[in-house]
Amino acid sequence: MRRRGFTLIELLVVIAIIAVLIALLLPAVQQAREAARRSQCKNNLKQVGLAMHNYHDTYNGFPPGNVASGVGGWGPSWWIFVLPYIDQAPVFNKLVFTGSHPGWSCCGDPAGVGGTANGAVMNGVRFNVTICPSSSLTDMRDSGGAITEHPHYFGIIGATNQGNFVNPAGRIANCCGCCGGSAGSGIIAAGGMFGPLDSKKMRDITDGSSNTILVGESSNFVFTSTTPASKTADVNGVHGMLMGSPNLTRFEAAPGGTFERQFNLLCVRYAPNFPANDSTAGVNDNFGINKPLNSNHVGGVHVLLGDGAVRFISDNIFMQTLAQLCTRDDGIPIGEF
Repeated sequence: MRRRGFTLIELLVVIAIIAVLIALLLPAVQQAREAARRSQCKNNLKQVGLAMHNYHDTYNGFPPGNVASGVGGWGPSWWIFVLPYIDQAPVFNKLVFTGSHPGWSCCGDPAGVGGTANGAVMNGVRFNVTICPSSSLTDMRDSGGAITEHPHYFGIIGATNQGNFVNPAGRIANCCGCCGGSAGSGIIAAGGMFGPLDSKKMRDITDGSSNTILVGESSNFVFTSTTPASKTADVNGVHGMLMGSPNLTRFEAAPGGTFERQFNLLCVRYAPNFPANDSTAGVNDNFGINKPLNSNHVGGVHVLLGDGAVRFISDNIFMQTLAQLCTRDDGIPIGEF
């Protein structure tokens, strides 16, 4: 009786065909996964936009970029004020805003106030809406005394001078009075929708809400200034989403000098996905007000506009146009972007 079966050659041919099919399908699967992650990132910013507008409806203004402690020290960032509007009211209700350093998770008064207490509240709590799923950054990091969320989305405080775009007098200051090295090379511009102790209103967006960026994505590594050159550095804010600033005055009250650090805020100075390193002027984990908008998405980054729309900004956007988009009232018409 004749026995039937596959020969070794036939089996190898089948295996080869399967391998080729897998090789052809794998890129498509990866692209589909990235498309889903990119969509989720966009939806995150849409939720942030809804939170911003709900906050505005309640308080007749957008949240301040940050506030200082009433007794001096580091106050909380804008992220803290929108927590009730991203379904995190139970966390917000446990936070305290008295005592020293309510925005610094490691420090504060021992009697249950200040940052020590807030660090305990925020410790280990994950806020998925603050994180781009395409990012390879570590979102839960030690912020000093607590493991807290380090968001991938930053409030836009303004943009540095770019081409024919020049900030008015009184809107530029140096950053920051801290930490030595390249810390003094940052630039703060106050033309955006966020600022220390400052709540902007919809009426302040005279350029139009669809032409002004509220929040931008910065969810990727930058290179380190050390060798090997391929090594990367995490610059999404060493102190996490809790920390804002210690400034006791609005920016416009003390222009031209050196202004303190502004965590969870970003002043646009470089093109999206600019190949910065951690010694590039204004780029650092601890004082990097000029960290570039960046992402793992191919070709650009997501931004949230004042009208709540989310747009994908190309790496090749004209820098003057980007600076205008980061400024609420420059009065210069903006074309397609």
